[in-house]
Amino acid sequence: MQAVKYVLIITQREHTEQFVDTLKGVGVNNILKKLCQGTATDTVLNYLDLEKTEKVMLETVVTAEKVKDIKACLKNELNIYGNGNGIAVFTDIDGLGGSTAKEYFLGEDEVNKEGESMEKQNKSVLIITVCDKGNSEMVMESARNAGATGGTVVRAQGTGAEIAKFFGVSISTEKEMVYIVASREKRDSIMYAIMEKAGKETSAHGVVFSLPLDSVLGITALEN
Repeated sequence: MQAVKYVLIITQREHTEQFVDTLKGVGVNNILKKLCQGTATDTVLNYLDLEKTEKVMLETVVTAEKVKDIKACLKNELNIYGNGNGIAVFTDIDGLGGSTAKEYFLGEDEVNKEGESMEKQNKSVLIITVCDKGNSEMVMESARNAGATGGTVVRAQGTGAEIAKFFGVSISTEKEMVYIVASREKRDSIMYAIMEKAGKETSAHGVVFSLPLDSVLGITALEN
């Protein structure tokens, strides 16, 4: 486990302030909030007698020492295992952009530069796809066919000139980002399926990458 961690939490929008206040209570200095939505199909929602709900994505960077306290709060105070309360993932940060970035995210917290070596292979990954607006269902359909169980969609704005150069075509700057937590065993098949059905050469103009996750809460099958 490295000295600085990226933390991503997804929960119901109405829980936002409760989650933020609780995290601040254990010394999390800066939290980024994004509105997003789940990707449950209408069939699943009808079966469960549920409606589509807005979600919020909370992102922060913390020292490795704070991860234990954050996990305790998520389990004991915020009941992340409760139905619909959310999921949380934790992964390493390779580097921070100088003292400004450190102060922004970590405040006065000291970073243990030695950290703890990551000797075992991560059990789970976060797969992130960036595609043109309106194509997130195409991404999720291909991902589900390859074994993904769900995901979260976030609206985003792309920098058109640079993206157009990369693709060699004129494409929309309005983007959707699809976040999928999956087992490492399913990573390649999910990513290949997305690239085939919603990749660069398709109308979705999707690009996909993954991050290793050293731990997950809220998805029992992927916890470690």
